[in-house]
Amino acid sequence: MKLANIDEMRFMDHFAMEKLGISEEILMENAGLAAVNLLQKEIGIRDKKFVIFCGSGNNGGDGLVVARLIHSNGGMAKVFLLGDKKKYRGAAKTNLDIIGKLPIDVLKLGAAVEARREVLHCDAVIDAIFGTGLDREIKGLPADVIELINSCRRKIVSLDIPSGVNGNTGAIMGTAVQADYTVTFGLPK
Repeated sequence: MKLANIDEMRFMDHFAMEKLGISEEILMENAGLAAVNLLQKEIGIRDKKFVIFCGSGNNGGDGLVVARLIHSNGGMAKVFLLGDKKKYRGAAKTNLDIIGKLPIDVLKLGAAVEARREVLHCDAVIDAIFGTGLDREIKGLPADVIELINSCRRKIVSLDIPSGVNGNTGAIMGTAVQADYTVTFGLPK
């Protein structure tokens, strides 16, 4: 099986957008649809509760799409943002703006403990914190959230790659989400 590295995935995204004219929003929507298809098949969505942890990059944008699609399929989504809303750019910002107009709880997370109750009472957790571009050791709030996710005893779905895993080497960058499912986009990593 061919595994893609970070540069190959960036090239594929660039090619899709620049050469094929596929917008970043469409790529993000396709990623969200793939994740929701897995959720529907493996867990179900209607009347289920989901907690989605979103970073401020494109992986977080994918998570926002997933939250919107969960909502539109009869599930309950609660979003916790690990980054400042002002840091969202491009399609991630577009999806943050869209989800802000829907009856979906979107909260800026100050400490992992703030999400503990929701995590312990949900059917599944969606990891959309970091994507393949992670190049540093995870510390502070993201590390605490990953510890919470790993200890929750709920189904865990990571988008693209489990947060904390280096997209080139597979090394753990301090800590990493122990996902039950990982929905990869483009090629396996």
